[in-house]
Order: sequence, then structure tokens, then C-alpha cells
Amino acid sequence: MQYTTDVRIIRLMCTGRVDPTMIADAFIEGADGLMVVGCHFGDCHYITGNVQARVKVGLAVRLLDYAGLNPARISFSQCSSAEGERFVSLITAFDRSIRELGPLGTGDRLEPPVLKKKLHIARTALGREKLRWVAGKFTEFTTTGNKYGEKFTDHEMWRTLDTIIMDEMATHEILDALQSRPQAVLELARELRLPPPHILKYVLALQRRGLVGLAGVEGLSPVYRVIDQEAATAA
Repeated sequence: MQYTTDVRIIRLMCTGRVDPTMIADAFIEGADGLMVVGCHFGDCHYITGNVQARVKVGLAVRLLDYAGLNPARISFSQCSSAEGERFVSLITAFDRSIRELGPLGTGDRLEPPVLKKKLHIARTALGREKLRWVAGKFTEFTTTGNKYGEKFTDHEMWRTLDTIIMDEMATHEILDALQSRPQAVLELARELRLPPPHILKYVLALQRRGLVGLAGVEGLSPVYRVIDQEAATAA
């Protein structure tokens, strides 16, 4: 099989072992694109490994897209071990699309330094329990349903994940900003380009969790700070 030498292949026992944080790590380390290729649905030796992989990769795509990465830099494809020509074709097509996008930071919504910072925050969010729990229940909730027997469509589950992605990214961006220096809600809103009422909602939620506290008042604006650096990092 002949394909471009720019490709670096990493073999896994199953695509189900691909963690969403691995995808974020690849771009943090400077990769221009990442393709996950697994077996066809129904052919997985581990029964549902490739189904889980589809959800994990989908989660990473949506979150990294929200963080500013061009979603075309990530691909999920299927190919059996007997389809050598198809494998080469998939890699060649993906390589061509990445070359058209250009190096990381040139075909994306943000400049490289800002994008890299956002990728670090996205990586933190992908490693936390909230998103991982919903992603882990995705297949169960769309096939057998929850404990009340309620089944959800793929659209409903992705919509739920999209909402959690926005919440988790905002939460971790606020913590990251407050770890550098105490700030008021309006300052955070300008820096993070989010509406002040949304920022206030997240700050108050973090305050209830004991991660953020009042540092003082400037004029009429309360100024907030991170109370426990270690707890905030692990939040």
C-alpha cells in the first residue's frame, strides 16, 4: 500500500480505546489533522467498540470546533482489514483536505497562540466527568433507554452534549482567567466574549461549589478570585 509519508499511523486494538483527550492532545502537540479509522459497524470484535468511538470522536469534534478548531481537521472513517485500497483512498483524501486547510492555525477561526490556549482548556473539559458521563451513556440512552424506559434520538443526545460543551468551556475559561488575576464579571465578559449575564451565572455556580470567592469590590462591581488553586485545576 502506497500513501503519503506525512501520515503517522498509530495502531490500537480497537477504536473504542480512543479517548477524546487524545484527540485534543494531538492538536496541542502540533498535529494538523487526525483521522480515526475503525472497522464497520457490526464487524467489531469488541461488539460496540466502534459505536463508542463514533460518539467519543463526535464529542471531541464538537468541543474542539467550539474552541475554534476547524472540524474538518478531524475525521472518523470505517474500513475492514481486507480493504487495503479503501484505506489508502481514505488517507489520501484526508491528506489532500488537510493540505488545503494548511497548518494548524491557518484554516481555523483563531490565531495559533489563542487557539492553543483554547485547546488546552478544551482538553481539560474533555477530561472531566460531566461530558464523559453523558458520552458514555449515549449508546445506552439511544438504544435501550434510561432507567425509566425513555429512549432518546441521536439529535436529542447531541443537543444535550452541545449544551454541556458550552457550559463546561465557559466554566473552565472563567477558572483559567481568574487563576491569572481577580476580575469582575464585566472584565471576564470582555475577555471571553460572552454576555455578562452568562458569565455571572457561571461565576455564581462556581462560588456555590467553593471554587470562586469574592476578592473585593471595585466601584460597584464585585471582583472574584479563585479560592483553591488545586481544586480549581481539578474541577
